[in-house]
Amino acid sequence: MNDILDLPAERDLPPGAALAMRARLLGVASPPPARTPRLRIAVAVAALLTVASGAAAVAWDRPDRSTAQVLAMGPGELSPTLQKAAERCLQWSSPQRQTRQSPGEQPVPVSLADLAVATERGDRALVLFMNDVGYTTCDVEWAGTPRESGGGATEPWPHGDLLPGPVQRLLLTSTEFDGGDVSVSGRVSSRVHRLVLDHGDGHTTTARLSDGTFGLMTSDARLKAGNDPELVSYDSGGIEIDRRPLFQAEDQLEHCYTGPDGKPIYGKPTSDCRPAETWGR
Repeated sequence: MNDILDLPAERDLPPGAALAMRARLLGVASPPPARTPRLRIAVAVAALLTVASGAAAVAWDRPDRSTAQVLAMGPGELSPTLQKAAERCLQWSSPQRQTRQSPGEQPVPVSLADLAVATERGDRALVLFMNDVGYTTCDVEWAGTPRESGGGATEPWPHGDLLPGPVQRLLLTSTEFDGGDVSVSGRVSSRVHRLVLDHGDGHTTTARLSDGTFGLMTSDARLKAGNDPELVSYDSGGIEIDRRPLFQAEDQLEHCYTGPDGKPIYGKPTSDCRPAETWGR
């Protein structure tokens, strides 16, 4: 699995959105015209602008598409607009469509029950589905309206349930090139009982964990890559078990990680390899 560090091309957007799109940090999918999304095998980081905050078991009524920030960890917590975005992503990422567009690639069939993390702010929504086969993510703008547009990316798990240590970051979004506010989601092993984003300036943001997945958002954090923000994992006893740079690509991890046969499967092969950990669903 490789990380692509080049910025994707911008697409036509509603007024004001083009500036926001330039905030992408790590691109994986270049969104196509409305209603004709182009799906392709992606990398483990998708950089699409959106920020979110925790929300669950609330009454949703946002006809004005306000700038309220939302984080949903499963289909039972979706707002109406996130529901529409999830449904649109399922249409775009159907195995039939994937097979037509990329005959040689293995499709990743997902359903609404596979929804792991969904975020929205204003007119943009981002959804992430995960199951035993792989993951699918979509960026949807103006979901459920005539102006709807977006795109997506999908990838089978290259190593199944094995993770590069306690944490595997799958999705990273940012409001600025070098930080700003971010939303992050991914998978964790059963050892992780608490996950925190250390901003590097004395502030932290705690992630929400659910069924082996995580999601977090920052609000007015003004993160800077130069401050070396890190994802920090803790076990059930509150002991720190892992710390890794937020913006570091998976193939640039400090340690390499090996499968059951002892062969490196993540990171750069070095003498300091550690066993890969199992997804803690």
